[in-house]
Amino acid sequence: MTQELQELLDRIRQEGVDKARAEAQAILDAARKEAAGIVAEAKASADTTRQEANREAAAFAKRAEQSVRQASRDVQLQVAQALGGLFDRLLRVGVEDALKNDGALTKWVSEAVSAYLKGGEGEVEVSLGGAAAGHADALLAHLRSQASRPEGVKVSASPSFPNGFSLRLAGGRVEHSFTAEAITEALSRLLRPRLAALLKPEA
Repeated sequence: MTQELQELLDRIRQEGVDKARAEAQAILDAARKEAAGIVAEAKASADTTRQEANREAAAFAKRAEQSVRQASRDVQLQVAQALGGLFDRLLRVGVEDALKNDGALTKWVSEAVSAYLKGGEGEVEVSLGGAAAGHADALLAHLRSQASRPEGVKVSASPSFPNGFSLRLAGGRVEHSFTAEAITEALSRLLRPRLAALLKPEA
């Protein structure tokens, strides 16, 4: 083999090696570029997914908080209504018991009659009902013994009348009711705001 032929073969071989290396490098660069693009795309997609998940989590947390607050308000309202009803029932029982107490009833009627007579009323008629109806005669005697004008005091009893008493003035044209229902309602209006203040949650 001549020198020239050997040099030609060596050059051809080197060119093939260089070409193969260049092609391999190009393929490697393309693969790296494509991989980088895939990674960047995956990262962007992951960031988008994470942001969306964070938004959904925040929205869910807000909805959950609102639901809890609403449930808390509903429970507070239900408790307040239940306690209000219990309060009214207990108040009614207390008033009923007080009206059955002869001494307490006599005191209340005496004070009411005395106040009206001092106010210039010439005549006061007391109507007793419920458990108090059986004490009409004793109450009349007591009221007349305390009044400056005994003849101006009248007492009547009616078992059909609600438990409690009423006062009729001005010849029966004006009537004030002190039945268990009326007293309970008046006390409830007075005490309900205080009960509501006690039930109000602390800030």
